Amino acid sequence: MEGAIIISYIGGKNRMAEWISDYIPESETYVEVFGGAFWVYVNSDIHERMNKVIYNDFNPYMVNLFRCASEPKKFMKFIESKNPPVQTKGQPELSKECNDFFYQCKKELFGRNALKKFLTDKVARLKIAKFIHHAEGGHSSLDKIEKDILNEINYCVSQLRLRTADKQEQARDKIRKKIAAGKKDQAIAMKYAYILASSFSGVDPVDAEFQDYKGMYGSKFTAFTNRLTSDKFVPKLKKIDTCENMSFEEVIAKYDSPTTYFYVDPPYWNTESYYSLHEFGKEQHYQLRDSLHGISGKFSLSYYDFPELSEMYPKNDFVWEKREFVKPAGAKEGVDQGVGEELLIMNYTIV
Repeated sequence: MEGAIIISYIGGKNRMAEWISDYIPESETYVEVFGGAFWVYVNSDIHERMNKVIYNDFNPYMVNLFRCASEPKKFMKFIESKNPPVQTKGQPELSKECNDFFYQCKKELFGRNALKKFLTDKVARLKIAKFIHHAEGGHSSLDKIEKDILNEINYCVSQLRLRTADKQEQARDKIRKKIAAGKKDQAIAMKYAYILASSFSGVDPVDAEFQDYKGMYGSKFTAFTNRLTSDKFVPKLKKIDTCENMSFEEVIAKYDSPTTYFYVDPPYWNTESYYSLHEFGKEQHYQLRDSLHGISGKFSLSYYDFPELSEMYPKNDFVWEKREFVKPAGAKEGVDQGVGEELLIMNYTIV
């Protein structure tokens, strides 16, 4: 089933979804507490085994995206009417238009400033450094000038973030209020999907940069829209009953019952900062434990192992299953990919 995804997103369970799905019991209601890109659900036959499917995420942009995607044909019709630019194989000339649209989307959704690009673009910084080096008659080394430029950019970025923080929060409050009122915004959903599809592996959408294929590959956004009309995905998307924008405590409390199954995939220990648009830190791992202990429903919890975990979920009280998976991150041609051990912790036993 590998490859059966709706859209790229950090922390997805594409390679592990089928293994996780095998441990999911038949229940009346299926709830993903940290929905993300919903990879476990879309990679499985869960839609055939459950009567009710609940998507939840603290990120309002992701919730809005899945609210729109749960009516796939309607959402696809809207996207077609807007005709956003897409990268096309063999047409590198489209890159600039796609790049411009990407950063326009980021500005509208996050108030993101363009100086961030120079923090990661060493080539651009060196060009400026060489110009200054010659203008000064070579008094300072290129390395020192480049470092000075980087420090100045960092300072400017921090100042701009302070000035735009209120506007960013206002934009997020606007979408949060729509979500809370049970509404959705197709324009915002389209732009957010465009950002995710145009970033490397769906990394942090707030600070991610445009991934320019320069005509070598087709657009991942086109792949996303194709899935909105695919017979493989449409039944699963249409089965989504509700998309919630709640904290993990709230959604667990709301849907807990003897006939509810929760799949729980939080930010992993020491990787909390990799994610954007959430409020999950070290303390929340313990709060999650408190929310899950003693619930009426069944749950399975994904983690990598860490010393505190066996204290949070003692092996005498919970079922631990382990499996090794090849890590997709950092893969290079001719280099063996790293292997990681995934844990699935459950409060029930599969017969």
